Amino acid sequence: MTLPDLDLFGNPILAPAPMVPGTGKKRHKTKINGYAAPPGTGPVDETCKTCLHYSGHRRSKIYRKCALTRPRWTGGPGTDILARSPACKYWEPQTA
Repeated sequence: MTLPDLDLFGNPILAPAPMVPGTGKKRHKTKINGYAAPPGTGPVDETCKTCLHYSGHRRSKIYRKCALTRPRWTGGPGTDILARSPACKYWEPQTA
């Protein structure tokens, strides 16, 4: 006679519950929608951070956004941009 497997407290380990269909799927990769135009279509040697439309949206950390896409901002990473991304065709110099 073999003893059942026991946990630290001496209770028998139960078999895992069967998987519910659809719960084992992985999330889809987030589609990046934060840029007004594809990065790299603007002036050479300029970045999003040097643009007039660059916005640092401060919450618990700084979320970098493009002001031209303001109506579509979400709370997730889909509307974030990278400050070091090459400038897009809507790039404008920052005013002093």
